[in-house]
Amino acid sequence: MLVLGKSKIIVPKASYVGTQVDRVVRDIAWKNSKFDERADPHRRIRTKEDVVPYMEGRMVQFLMDYADVKVCSLSPARAVRKMDGFYYAGDGTSGNYPFLIDPSKVDYPTAAFLDGRNKAILPDTHGFNMVAEEARRMKILEKLDLVIACMDTPAKADAALFLARNGINCFGPCDRFAYQLIGYRKLVPKGVTIMGTAPIRKHQNGAVIGDQPVSISLEEKIVVQFTEKGYPDQYCDTPARYFKQLEKILKLKLNLKSVAAGVGETFKVVAEAEKSRSKAIGVRIFNQEDAKPVAEWLKKDKSNRAIFFHSAPYEPGYEMFFRFPEQTSFGDLEPIVE
Repeated sequence: MLVLGKSKIIVPKASYVGTQVDRVVRDIAWKNSKFDERADPHRRIRTKEDVVPYMEGRMVQFLMDYADVKVCSLSPARAVRKMDGFYYAGDGTSGNYPFLIDPSKVDYPTAAFLDGRNKAILPDTHGFNMVAEEARRMKILEKLDLVIACMDTPAKADAALFLARNGINCFGPCDRFAYQLIGYRKLVPKGVTIMGTAPIRKHQNGAVIGDQPVSISLEEKIVVQFTEKGYPDQYCDTPARYFKQLEKILKLKLNLKSVAAGVGETFKVVAEAEKSRSKAIGVRIFNQEDAKPVAEWLKKDKSNRAIFFHSAPYEPGYEMFFRFPEQTSFGDLEPIVE
């Protein structure tokens, strides 16, 4: 049996949680709001009303509700332009800038440049790659228990591993490239965890992220979503990326069936599952169009199970964890074979 979803991060009460600025402390795309570029990216977060109420910000709000966490803005990112013309963020060690930054983040109007644009100061951090330096510094200065940031590029996944190796738990609900870290446990200290999309619940010690396991037979067919479309559909390839990497890392031969399906098209995955009598699927839930066919399929048979990817940041996806707690789980980076 393949067991997914046993991984968990316990977030103690009143602990320190570091976050990216973008979609948590402010969102400069949300014009004429208290979260636009006029908001101080370094301001102190006192209540959950001070947090952007969607995406990673919504995850932070849950932790504030359940564990009264102290939220720390991880900003700015300091970057240098290398010979290839791209900017790279630092890791906090002298002269080391290993993490490629998505050019769209450098193009933010809040970016500042020095030395003939060879250096950049980027206050609106987005992704583990852009918060790694500040997170490492804060870990040294004071206890930092958890970092929440985006993990949808290879560099962001690399930076999450860097932080975990430095003793910091990482939660990346936007997890398109988290699959690259399957098997990471051998590389990080005991007790430190990296997780992608997952539910958050109240815990006797504060809050818990994850800890919602399901089992899948190694012999049964698993229908997984993929796409070759670009933005905004590309995140729908996350399920296929994960299960293919799972085969590679665990040296398994899984019975996988990939189905092309973009945003709002999970009905195609469900249709294939019904056609082939599969009781296990891997999907991304973005909107109600995605959620409805999966929910109906789960209701039909309690032995049907769904593994979610890149879904927790979106309300329809997040709710599915709680509507079907015995039938749903997430792309666990510490899968167990029993």
